[in-house]
Amino acid sequence: MTSSHCILFITANLGGGGAERALVNVINHLDRARFRPHLALFQREGVFLGELAPDVPVYELQPTDHGPLHRNWVRMRAIRRLCDRLRPALVMSVKWQVNFSAALTDSILGLGCPLITNEQVALGQLLQSAWQRYVFWPTARHLYRRVARIVAISQGIAVEMARRLALPLDKFRVIHNPIAVTEVRRQAAQPVDISPMACPLLVAVGRLDPQKNLPLLFRAVARVMQEQPVMLYVLGEGRERPRLEALIQSLGLQSHIHLLGFQRNPYAYVKRADLFVLSSDYEGFANVLVEALAVGTPVVATDCPYGPREILADGQYGRLVPPGDESALAQAILAALQERANCDRAALQRRADEFAVERIVPQYEQLLTEVLQSSRRDDSQQVYT
Repeated sequence: MTSSHCILFITANLGGGGAERALVNVINHLDRARFRPHLALFQREGVFLGELAPDVPVYELQPTDHGPLHRNWVRMRAIRRLCDRLRPALVMSVKWQVNFSAALTDSILGLGCPLITNEQVALGQLLQSAWQRYVFWPTARHLYRRVARIVAISQGIAVEMARRLALPLDKFRVIHNPIAVTEVRRQAAQPVDISPMACPLLVAVGRLDPQKNLPLLFRAVARVMQEQPVMLYVLGEGRERPRLEALIQSLGLQSHIHLLGFQRNPYAYVKRADLFVLSSDYEGFANVLVEALAVGTPVVATDCPYGPREILADGQYGRLVPPGDESALAQAILAALQERANCDRAALQRRADEFAVERIVPQYEQLLTEVLQSSRRDDSQQVYT
């Protein structure tokens, strides 16, 4: 019987985002007979730390921050020291800043094993500054050639990064984020304090961040209110809260739009909503859409890069509207509310099942096995040539 392989996962922290939740799902559900997951964090913090399986060792790489240049050197040395200590068979890094640090470490100091990067966001939309355009991308083109495989959580990310990095598409593997569908449904059934309403309830979930474009949603709600009263609950926290509170005030919607902050169990709210709405300018995958489908809640989403179109199968399982178009978003909300009584909620749930951990994690296990086997072949060839 072969022994299990040590796999070192690296990310920044386990904060309350979709990438972090997906990583915990992968780690928790890996076959322990084949893989022994370890987790390294730049900072040992985040709401999902408590959800990590108890058999997973956690390491902190960078307790303090002393500026960008020193920060990256500290990260590189810490990653290398941990690899020397653990001797992992493979390293997988998650999120673009961490991927860059891991690839830089591999290039300069060496990891001693193959590296897989996991890309969670559309970098073309995210990296817009002059430094990012003229420093990050040229450097990344060099670094990513050493990476064994690049996991993209949507087809759109894979195509964009292959073009920007001048890499062949076969270096990429599209693996959607795994959703703990059974657990989502279990939590969704729990009670939540929502007062009876005389109007439909809309729910949005996500960080209060410019990427999510909640001002677009608020203005769309203002348009909807001209034809039909609705209530909007926004679940999430972030730096945009003061700006969003001011906008709610200026729109006169204080009694109709409520920022509820981060909720450990957003699913109970989503299940009781008449409609789930995503207004993002860009995404990597949009886990929250799958979670809404999992509890049978109809969805309206911007057709942003990337994820919503793939999840909703070109609009088969929810309405797609152009990003940034508040009129189209308002009309889609009104149409979806009018048709919600005829919504095939069982079909939405079946669609969500296609992204369940039971279906997605085996794809990760297959990828890990392929890379390990390829690495062994390469080592054998080096020995005998």
